[in-house]
Amino acid sequence: MTDPYLENITRVTRRQLFGSAASGVGLAALASLTGTSSVNANEKGLPGLPHFAPKAKRVVVLWQGGGPSHVDLFDEKPVMQEMKGKDIPDSVRGTTRLSTMSSGYGKWPCQPAIKPFKKYGEAGISLSEMLPNVGSIADDICLVRSMYTEAVNHAPGVTFFMTGAQTPGRPSMGAWLSYGLGNDSENLPAFVVMTSSDKAKTCGQLFFDYYWGSGFLPSRYQGVRFRNSGDLVPYLANPPGVSSEARRALLDDISSINAAHQADVVGDRTNIRQRYTCRAPGRLRRSRD
Repeated sequence: MTDPYLENITRVTRRQLFGSAASGVGLAALASLTGTSSVNANEKGLPGLPHFAPKAKRVVVLWQGGGPSHVDLFDEKPVMQEMKGKDIPDSVRGTTRLSTMSSGYGKWPCQPAIKPFKKYGEAGISLSEMLPNVGSIADDICLVRSMYTEAVNHAPGVTFFMTGAQTPGRPSMGAWLSYGLGNDSENLPAFVVMTSSDKAKTCGQLFFDYYWGSGFLPSRYQGVRFRNSGDLVPYLANPPGVSSEARRALLDDISSINAAHQADVVGDRTNIRQRYTCRAPGRLRRSRD
């Protein structure tokens, strides 16, 4: 007959994983749970970082969804011009996955860049003629052309760019930076996000919160969203009809419930360790006492 006690301890809950793991995801979570109790205990970042004296004071990432493609701006494809209007050869397209909006296509014509390319700077970097101002500083910028993805839809592609994986759940770039490098201020966020769209909402692409999320890192490393209407920073203001005192009491009660649940889980693990001892890998022996 199955021992219900053994069944219970073989289940690994999220809280148990974070509480017992010694590396990887557990280490990231434990960084916020151990040591000092201050919420700003890790504001200075990880030991040994940065690796050298930094010169940059801030980093601005512009994600321009719906903008011109890299083929039209930065990545010259001379052969595309030669094959204008012709179907992409099977030797090139092969068994490439198709997006939902292109799965019914009968033809696959090549579409070259909108405008010609020209060489800019002493390095002779090829850029579209649509970017003369960028071309004027061609020798002062870093243009990476080696990145690629197998994602064929918008959301997985953006998720890959922002987090390094197509599947949501990993920390975004800003979260990793604020986690590793820390924050100069205890009262201001190190990672902020501003979003926008056209007035007519014609793009139709959703901008998910996990694009700037913290993934498995503590939630304080996720991006703080700034808006241009309503509450500039969501969830800071009290809801209508709720006083500061009432909200403080609510948060205190939630904290008490969390603490009580944590105490129950810790107690369960202690009782399990007392009742069972390891005899061999993969086998448990019940203690006589």
